[in-house]
Amino acid sequence: MFYGWAGTNLEIDLSSGNIEKKEIDRKIFSTFLGAKGTNARILWDRVPPEVDAFSPENLLIVGAGVLAGTMAPSANRATITYKSPVTDIHSYSVLGGYFAPRLKFAGYDTIILSGKSPTPVYLWIDDDRVELRDASHLWGKNTRETQKILREELEEYEIEILCIGQAGENRVYSASIEHGPGASASRGGAGAIMGDKRLKAIVVHGTRDVNVADPARLVELSQTILERTGVVRRQIYDRFG
Repeated sequence: MFYGWAGTNLEIDLSSGNIEKKEIDRKIFSTFLGAKGTNARILWDRVPPEVDAFSPENLLIVGAGVLAGTMAPSANRATITYKSPVTDIHSYSVLGGYFAPRLKFAGYDTIILSGKSPTPVYLWIDDDRVELRDASHLWGKNTRETQKILREELEEYEIEILCIGQAGENRVYSASIEHGPGASASRGGAGAIMGDKRLKAIVVHGTRDVNVADPARLVELSQTILERTGVVRRQIYDRFG
């Protein structure tokens, strides 16, 4: 068993609509620990320097951290990696919230998106069920409207959503990818890449556990971190009021 990681990547070709589930490359995930590293290696291997940021060959890679989905404090980060339209080189943006843990609960470590959809779509991940669905009714909506509509449409409370608004749809270089009420991936034109691929949103629902090698030790270490955090907070409060 490969502890920490879920063990599966999702490969989505938006041009053809093809969806594949592939076992992760254990060498890469052991060597380039964490989503920043694994995403960067995947982009390095698969996107040549001459590929334009708005080319179908550019990838949009969403990866969850190795501790995401465990009880480790603050282990909730998702890294989104792509060739930036702003700098024309590798770029990434990191966001918090609950998307990364939910992706791991669904059984996936990384979503690798290639190609361009001919029409607006959103990606729906519900444990083993993975679908591209029509998003024409969402195109033109802002991010809060989009999330509200998707929650009502899917009739599921425990879902997490990444989405873009009108700026991303129009490939504005400063466009962000939004999650929840306040988490944002806003470096290097992440939202513009998602909009160029005509992907309005990624929605995840997951119900699995994340396996760790030594649960008792993880509980112990997590408790130590929380206790130390509490001490520091009290010291700051005592000093500054």
